[in-house]
Amino acid sequence: MKKSLVALAALAATTAFAQSSVTLYGQFDAGVYSLKDQGSSKKSGTVYGDGAIFSNILGFKGTEDLGGGLKAGFDFQTDVQTNNGGTNTAGLFRRQANGNISGGFGEIKLGLTTNPIIATNGALMPTGANGNSVSTSTSSAMAYSDFYTKNAVTYTSPNVMGVVAQIQKGMSNNLDSGSEGSVMAYSLAYANGPLEIRYAAQDRKAAASTVLSASNAKLSGTNTVIAAPDVNKQSSVFGLKYTIGAWSVGAATMQSKKAADANVATAKTIEQTGNQFGAAYTTGAWIFGGALTKSEGSKLTVLQSRYALSKRTNIIGIYGVADNANSTAADATNFSPIAFNTGPAPSAIVTGAGGAAGVKSSAFGVGLTHSF
Repeated sequence: MKKSLVALAALAATTAFAQSSVTLYGQFDAGVYSLKDQGSSKKSGTVYGDGAIFSNILGFKGTEDLGGGLKAGFDFQTDVQTNNGGTNTAGLFRRQANGNISGGFGEIKLGLTTNPIIATNGALMPTGANGNSVSTSTSSAMAYSDFYTKNAVTYTSPNVMGVVAQIQKGMSNNLDSGSEGSVMAYSLAYANGPLEIRYAAQDRKAAASTVLSASNAKLSGTNTVIAAPDVNKQSSVFGLKYTIGAWSVGAATMQSKKAADANVATAKTIEQTGNQFGAAYTTGAWIFGGALTKSEGSKLTVLQSRYALSKRTNIIGIYGVADNANSTAADATNFSPIAFNTGPAPSAIVTGAGGAAGVKSSAFGVGLTHSF
């Protein structure tokens, strides 16, 4: 009897283990890049840069089969700054820190995760034309680059005839005001065969103002009230992508509306509209792609090529031009020709602050990517 009980317990333990899994994953992207006429001072130079196409990340996630079609899981993901071995100052797991439960009803996720508008922005451009130097540069310049939502409850519907909906609520956690610092975002996607149609929007409320001393604020007066860095924002992205044979083409329109910057003593609302077009061609181990984005007097052109050494490893080439020569209005968009995640030590890359009004800048380089 005892032997039977021991055997049964061992079988149960083995079965439970088989129903659970934990996966370690990550990706690497780094190279050498030549930068020309960066920022208002028009600096040039050769730099080590990482994350030009793929963010450098390390994560682990797990799933457990609960039976009856239900599953539970978690996902924790951090940055890896390959130039100095550091992580992002915004938090160790600033990218993903969540748990979820899923089934026939869809998925409910609790915790920090990607904003639907960012996921939609990235999905609309063809593979060869996508990446940080397109989606990150665009969203940063157009003021909707709030990549991850904190205090989030996210519901994703099941796929019904190619249609998937997602709604996300980021709690304010402010007992004095339920709206300050809160986020409401949603997306709707249709993907069936070669055609994809996607829409996403968000309404992000500014957090409470912070009172700083004059010495900290470097302003006159005993106490100066400084508005929180994130102001009220309403943004949306809509577009479609179509794949036929070796070709993939995409088009998107972006709109962003936000309150004036904190240091502007006016109630003016800044509005930006942008249009984006991209195409990619795959032949053998090669992918060639390009994207063109225009918004409020600025133009961003990014050309990419990727050669697959394997399913996980690529050599990449990238050339970007940010033409902000006609960007002079207060609400103009100023693109950066390339996006990096490189850490500030031993020194910051001059493109870190984004593009500059009235300047045409460029960047090109070669890098290596690997995922696992």
